[in-house]
Amino acid sequence: MSQASTPTELTERYNAVRGAFTAQGSSLHQWCKSHGVNHQNARKALIGQWQGPKASALVEQILKASGFEK
Repeated sequence: MSQASTPTELTERYNAVRGAFTAQGSSLHQWCKSHGVNHQNARKALIGQWQGPKASALVEQILKASGFEK
């Protein structure tokens, strides 16, 4: 999977993921809560402020759960 790289692309990805959850009748915050994830950490991972193996794994989980396709 190619990674979004600029701050604008990452912010757009975050907004698109939020929209994908909303389209499912849920929200990113609800997903985080039900999976024991701090929603602020999820946001930071999605917009690139938190990086590393754990952040990357979290982003992959969120993208899969949201159904967001690049």
